[in-house]
Amino acid sequence: MSNQKPDNPFFTSTTEIPDEFFCDRKKETEEIISYLLNGSNIVLKAPRRIGKSSLIKHIFNQPAIKEKYNTLYVDIYGTKNAADFREELQRCFINAPFAKEFKVKKKIESYIKSVQLDLGSYSESGFNLPKIGLGNYHAPIFSIDEIFELIDNADKPGLIVFDEFQQIQDYPEKMAGIIRSFIQQLKRTRFIFCGSSRHMLNNMFSNYNQPFYNSATSFDLDIIGLNAYTQFVTDAFAGYNKTIDSEAVAFAYYLFSGNTYLMQALMKIVFSDTQENTEANKELLLKCLDEMLDRKDSDYRDLINRLNSKKERNTLYCIAGEGIATGLTSTAIMKKYNLDNASSVQNALGNLCGENLNIAVNIAKGTYILQDRLFELWIAKRGGYMELKLANVKERFEKERSLMVSNPDIIAPNL
Repeated sequence: MSNQKPDNPFFTSTTEIPDEFFCDRKKETEEIISYLLNGSNIVLKAPRRIGKSSLIKHIFNQPAIKEKYNTLYVDIYGTKNAADFREELQRCFINAPFAKEFKVKKKIESYIKSVQLDLGSYSESGFNLPKIGLGNYHAPIFSIDEIFELIDNADKPGLIVFDEFQQIQDYPEKMAGIIRSFIQQLKRTRFIFCGSSRHMLNNMFSNYNQPFYNSATSFDLDIIGLNAYTQFVTDAFAGYNKTIDSEAVAFAYYLFSGNTYLMQALMKIVFSDTQENTEANKELLLKCLDEMLDRKDSDYRDLINRLNSKKERNTLYCIAGEGIATGLTSTAIMKKYNLDNASSVQNALGNLCGENLNIAVNIAKGTYILQDRLFELWIAKRGGYMELKLANVKERFEKERSLMVSNPDIIAPNL
């Protein structure tokens, strides 16, 4: 990796982040590596977009893991069945650098050698262009157990990460039992099962009647602490002869409830707009927030257009307006947001929280928030009540955190 400093120290993609620009997570990194080296599989539960994938790739890059394991990261979010699962596993496996260096290389080479090359010919009618074809050969298809076996018999032990692993519970096939039976045959391969649904993962790994019962060490990943994040941002600015007001960092932290992705995205813009030997403050941060909202305008308009009815839109606006919305079927709330009746509200909530939209989430009994805090702010900006959203952000943060702590089995929101 190059020693040259990046133009901006705030990374927002899931690509590998240089250690010096990776925020905190030292304790979590050490604990997870310790579990793996002691022979444990891990079930890692974490809300979406708090840096779970970046942490995994950070762990992959640590000498204790990099030197001992062949690592494979497979995100199965969006897969619908066993065929999707196998296809995504194979795609990641074939593209993994280590896979090209052992047995699978021969099978891929046999596929390449089967390509037939026709150099073309000339006739009175003109020149016939060359053709490349595959005859009767088809692309290799590895079964799930074959991929596991290849990894297990490689030059180094394997470490496979399945992200959003709870997704297999929605497959029409009973995949948990199938995958578990394959894993039990492996001798050298470790697994990290990641997911954002604490409730589903707890059921999969803590329920005696489930195939994965007691098969992995549980690890809950929380948001980065305010002090740690403030220090990280301050140091990042200082490394480029810039400063930032700690109160501005705290405001961003509370505003986005510690959501790493959104905080990093905002700080990336703030950093870019801060000149050397000057200080970024809350005023600049709010200007950059407005720029951030403008960049998402088209995406959020499209999201609104995906809603099927006025009832869904009004219910969405209700949740956005309330922030932490409770008592949605009360007379006062329904009148305030022009909601028809309790039945239509419940139907709208089912769709907003459903897999197809996944816009809202239930964080406590009868209590909802929007998954994307930036989307909530965009709605507030359009509705002309942005100032209300920017007031008392710390109190909002603390209330949301309190609800999450008191309801650990609720599907985790983007905190």
